[in-house]
Amino acid sequence: MQFGRVDGIVVLVETPEGPGLRLTVSLETGSRLTVVREETLRPVRSLDDPTALSWHADQWTQETIGVELALEGWEVVSGGEVPDPEPGALARSASYVVRHLGPT
Repeated sequence: MQFGRVDGIVVLVETPEGPGLRLTVSLETGSRLTVVREETLRPVRSLDDPTALSWHADQWTQETIGVELALEGWEVVSGGEVPDPEPGALARSASYVVRHLGPT
């Protein structure tokens, strides 16, 4: 059995279609850090709320775990809290502890 931690961040970017969010979801397993998902997505709700960026980071990180990582045999063991936004800091998801039951 192998354990890891999954985190996501989003950064507000301008796209030809308007505001977009650059999502990066990473999986850390011991001394290895792998970017699992990296793409620019359209916001699914208003960005007026100060917690909106972190909310998006968390929703898309959960989606990545439930779809992409689940297909590779990973499952969530526990999750933390979405951090409160701080001025100048990256918008982050909660940190999720995951495990892989198959061969490593």
